[in-house]
Amino acid sequence: MAKIRRRWFLLGVPVALGAGLYWTYGGGQHEPAGTPRGAALPAAAISARIASQRGVDEPAQATKQILFGDLHVHSTFSPDAFMMTLPFVGGEGAHPPADACDFARYCSGLDFFSINDHAEGITPAHWQETKEAIRQCNALAGDPENPDLVAFVGWEWTQVGLTPETHYGHKNVIFRDLADDKLPARPIAAIGQGAQLRRVTGQNRGALLLPLIDFDRRQRYLDLAVYMRELRDTPTCTKDVDTRQLPEDCLEETATPGEL
Repeated sequence: MAKIRRRWFLLGVPVALGAGLYWTYGGGQHEPAGTPRGAALPAAAISARIASQRGVDEPAQATKQILFGDLHVHSTFSPDAFMMTLPFVGGEGAHPPADACDFARYCSGLDFFSINDHAEGITPAHWQETKEAIRQCNALAGDPENPDLVAFVGWEWTQVGLTPETHYGHKNVIFRDLADDKLPARPIAAIGQGAQLRRVTGQNRGALLLPLIDFDRRQRYLDLAVYMRELRDTPTCTKDVDTRQLPEDCLEETATPGEL
């Protein structure tokens, strides 16, 4: 009888540990781009905006219209933005590309914006989802000849050099078109940024403690782990191969803005 109890104990301990680990660390989810909510702004709101602009003194023969926009918008498809949404830094949770559309339309009253997440942080799946979210955003804009909002797709090419001659900084890449045959198959990052990001995410063992320390709000940390795993699983594209010949599921890199 004692042997039977011992055998059940030896079997039960691993099962209990496994269940505990799954309860703590299981359940991480892929972060989707979301879906823009609502519809175009009411015609009255657009008319009021136009009337407000016309109320400003301007030359009688003015032929230009002033528009307001943001050409450097991040979502939680960027690693740094994702980090700022974590509970332990006071973050309020996911804000994917669809949220950028809603914020531009309903909160900040912009006429246009472009989504520019960091290229090295955009996985192949997120690139496809980003394009679709921006298409949906424009589909809600009302009259194509007079939309309430125009959304553009793109990314941020982020580079840091050690000397003035090799430092190019941050470049926002913005595309006019949204059709797949008019867009690159993948975002293009600065050389070395993808490898550095994967190295950092692979070595950050301290992140394993976060779901334990903040157990009740662990879901966001588990989702972060899934995102980081997706980044690590994205290989760097082969060098010196024409961009049109590369597979869609790799991270392409360039050394200079000229190459970009």
